[in-house]
Amino acid sequence: MKIRKMIFLTLFFLLILLPGCMRSIQLNERAIVQAVGLDWKDGEYALTLQIFDPEAAEGDDTSGGKMLRVEGKTISEAMRNANLKQGQEIFWGHTKLIIIGDQIARDGIEAVIDYFNADAQSRPNMDVLIADGEAGEVLSEPLDSTILPVLSTKMMLEGYQDNGKLVRSQLKGIAGSLENPSVGAYLPLAAFSGDEKNPSIQIVGTAILSDGRIAGTFSPEETRGILWAAGEVGKTQLTLEDSSLGVTTLDVVDSDVTVAAYIQDGAPFYQVSIRVKSNVSEELSPVRGLSLSERYDRYEEEQRQLVCRETEHALERLFHEISCDALGYANILMQQQPEYWKANGEGYAASLRNVQFSVTVDSTINRGGTTVS
Repeated sequence: MKIRKMIFLTLFFLLILLPGCMRSIQLNERAIVQAVGLDWKDGEYALTLQIFDPEAAEGDDTSGGKMLRVEGKTISEAMRNANLKQGQEIFWGHTKLIIIGDQIARDGIEAVIDYFNADAQSRPNMDVLIADGEAGEVLSEPLDSTILPVLSTKMMLEGYQDNGKLVRSQLKGIAGSLENPSVGAYLPLAAFSGDEKNPSIQIVGTAILSDGRIAGTFSPEETRGILWAAGEVGKTQLTLEDSSLGVTTLDVVDSDVTVAAYIQDGAPFYQVSIRVKSNVSEELSPVRGLSLSERYDRYEEEQRQLVCRETEHALERLFHEISCDALGYANILMQQQPEYWKANGEGYAASLRNVQFSVTVDSTINRGGTTVS
């Protein structure tokens, strides 16, 4: 027993003293990527990387950006070229944005998502956007000297629920949607805006992907219908305009959605029930002769119609025009109607134009004299 203990202690100290097989990489040996844009040009990948450059930083976290552009037949080859050109190992651990060019989005984003999803350094919460044009142009020259546009875009995406006109899509969620051929995905559509003095990345709409390829786009105004249907509207604002009521601003303080799946006339039917509660924050030229209670009754109805109209428009476009279940309602159908899914699940994606739906809205305006929270 004593001999066995001595052998164990000897091996333990040898393991401590012997050097490891892998060389540790110091932080200053790494190129910290803040954002990457991927395009497909002339038969190969063209990558635009915005890298944090601590030597160029001027005492804050918003300067110190520099751009690196590389090409390769594959993403892996392009990254090897980046390592050689940069002289440092590319590090994805702090990457905030992946921007995919529209050519890749038309051909299919699966290879891009698979690459980052398999990389051990990649974080599952990296935001993924589709470029309205080339991704390299979104991460264009004026962003060379600052990482501020990337940081502000990340903050804007984090507050998407309160914005009400943009969606948020992250690496893990997209990878999951690509594994299910019955559902699609929705991603922010980004473009470069501003100039050299005031560079920015603007979200100009929503890209709808089916089978990993872009199938259509929604404007920012149409996007809120997707958020209602997905239950992702936060504390946003609604503007009601009525000739008899004037212009009224509502602050949404609470909302959610419940979706039930049925089979009607041999096809899926989704019953979408939305609950929304708001405060009146501003009334511009309200109609005279109505009490507060009467006005608020009218506001509730106007809010109900607005939410219902926006949601129905989004569902009509997704199912009947684009033919894409970007909301993942197929998962609800599979859970609630397992027998139907067992018999018809493989043909679900091809039969989306036969899907029917109804939207009901429970609309409430706080009238207690205190703010609802």
